[in-house]
Amino acid sequence: MMEKQTWLIIGASSDVGVSYIRHLADKGTDGLTIYAHCNSRVSRFDEIKKDHPGLDIKTLKADLKLKSDRERLMDEVSDIEPNRFVFLPAAGFEYMRLKDLDTVRLEDGFSVQAESFLMLSSKVLPAMKKTGFGRVAVMLTEYTTDDLPPKFMADYITAKYALLGAMKACAAEYGGDKVKINGISPSMMDTSFINALDEKIKELNRMKAGRLLEPSDLFPVLDELLSAECDKNGCNIRITA
Repeated sequence: MMEKQTWLIIGASSDVGVSYIRHLADKGTDGLTIYAHCNSRVSRFDEIKKDHPGLDIKTLKADLKLKSDRERLMDEVSDIEPNRFVFLPAAGFEYMRLKDLDTVRLEDGFSVQAESFLMLSSKVLPAMKKTGFGRVAVMLTEYTTDDLPPKFMADYITAKYALLGAMKACAAEYGGDKVKINGISPSMMDTSFINALDEKIKELNRMKAGRLLEPSDLFPVLDELLSAECDKNGCNIRITA
């Protein structure tokens, strides 16, 4: 009997989210239901729906910067009971010197990532424990695996470390034989998320790593962590070119 897979993908309208949904659909849509969260870019799923008319994809709209939207999304998620949970969102990224710290950006980064993940996990993880199966993957960054991150990224780094702590706390409390909760930490990816960066910065990263990652570089690790065979829990896996 084919396994019934119910996926909750937060940040699904990101470049990584859209690409991964297509990857899942390409493997087969029988028994596959995807709850895809976005803020406003609902049309990003249209091409996938056209190519895979049998895909059961349901849109959840919420601005994770807003407490009211986070609470509403938490209520909606409590009725879903997913057995796969992928958390991808991050606030907008650009370099910022510490002397120019924007506390609004700092608060937005925390709200969109650690706070949103914990709020949603408070509904998703007990349901996974009750049903006896669950797999969770959280998008972090390679900078959470380094001794020191690059300069001029205080808000971004702080939010990612908070998310790392949230993932670890959830793995400690709910991870075990049946539920596995892990993170992935990719190096710089060639996506719209880094559009605000100077091209020189991107080129330096290309020279350092040989190339920038593509979303598809993440798929083998995500597939492993979200499979029934995964035996890892609380890990933060670095992915480089």
